[in-house]
This record gives sequence, C-alpha cells and structure tokens, in this order.
Amino acid sequence: MSATADPGPTAGPATLQLRRISEGVHRLSSVYTNWYVVEDGGRLTVLDAGFPRDWPAFCAALGRLGHTAADVDAVLITHHHVDHAGNAERLRAQGARVLAHAAEIPYLTGARGRPSSVSVLPHLRHPWYAFYIARNVVKGVLRTPAIARLDELADAEVVDVPGSPKVIHAPGHTAGSCALLLEDASMLFTGDALVTIDLDNGAPGPRVIGGPHTDDAEQALESLTELAATRARTILPGHGEPWTEGVEKAVRIARQSGR
Repeated sequence: MSATADPGPTAGPATLQLRRISEGVHRLSSVYTNWYVVEDGGRLTVLDAGFPRDWPAFCAALGRLGHTAADVDAVLITHHHVDHAGNAERLRAQGARVLAHAAEIPYLTGARGRPSSVSVLPHLRHPWYAFYIARNVVKGVLRTPAIARLDELADAEVVDVPGSPKVIHAPGHTAGSCALLLEDASMLFTGDALVTIDLDNGAPGPRVIGGPHTDDAEQALESLTELAATRARTILPGHGEPWTEGVEKAVRIARQSGR
C-alpha cells in the first residue's frame, strides 16, 4: 500500500507513536519525523534518533517492547540534520555505539557548524511548513546535543550491529546521506534520501526533498539510482508513511515530482 492522504499538522504537543512494521522492526514517529528500532537476538539497533524531548516517550516505548535503553547496542544516523540525531548522545552515554558516514561526523560532533537556518525563512509562507517547523522547535530540535564520539559507516558495508543493515551511500540531501538495507526482509530505511511526504505542504507520495534542507537536489535525484538498485519491497523513510509498492515505483514517482 502506498502513502495515504495526510490530515496535516494537529494542534497541541505531538506524541511519539510506536508502530510494529514486522517482526523485530518498529517505527517511532513524531512531528512527521520517523526513526526505527531493529531487534535481533534480544539486542537493539536504533536507526536515527528523533527529537531530544522524545527521550521519556522513547524509553516508555522500549519498555512496551520489553527493553530499556541499555539494550541498545548501536545508533546509525542516516545524515546529520538535527531532527535525526536528538537522542544519539544520550544513547552513546549509556553504552551504545553511534555511527554515521564520515562526511556527517564533523556536524554531529560540533566540530563544524551546521548551515544557517535563515534559508528556511522564505518557506515559512507555507502554513503547513511553518507549523511543521514550529513543532520541531517545541520538540527541542534547537537543543540537540553534540555527539562526543562516532564511528564511521562505509558504503556497501554490512554493519556488525543487531539486524546487520547494509549501507547505501546516497548523497545529495547531505554529502554523507545514507540509506540502510535489511536485505533478508527487503526493507530500505531511506532517511531523507527518499521520503513519502512533501515537507512544504504535507502532500503524500514519494519525493526528493528540495529547498533549504538539501545540499544538492540534482545529486539527490541521481542517488535514487542506487536506492532503486536494492529492489527493496518496503521503504521506511525519515518522513512520511511506509511505502510497500517497491522502491522502483517510488523512485519513478520521486523523479517525476523532482523535475
């Protein structure tokens, strides 16, 4: 099933929703931003790390799964944007390894400053986008802590963490943007390399993110070729609903939308 119509942002504090995708794979979502928990052998890998103020709800969600934060062996970050790294340092401090592509690490550690947010100002004329950004701020996105130590992810690497995801380097959104593939389950966690919601207006469907949040939109479109080559059946994006009609179809739609 493809993404369905989105009702738009709702008033009031956003909650952290926990949804089972399949055996051992769970989706956490808050303010249209998704992160994921993969369970294997009683241990956990967290793919991206949400918003800082999601921490209590995240711990509660782990409790519903019969786990605590101490069961997280690794956090894999698809790219450096702060809505994907909010709880990584907390998890690292509790013993988890944190991993990202080498091009993302200087931003995540604070060694290099993130781009100015001034470029988002023209987009705030869109009411949906303005509300989306406001909810990010409420969730603590401006206070995402730097990560004290990270290990590197390499393209095509099968990472020795629970779930054994394979790294697919897909630059464009950021230089080190990566997707993560669970080959046996035919699931592709695309981060922001391919999403299923238009972040300007909330319209559903496969997209490449453009505007102020993407370094190189043309390169992002080119990287769709690498995602399509995985032939994954299910896409689990950083923003929007899961897509279960195959990555090739999603890529075709995203290319049409991005041109």
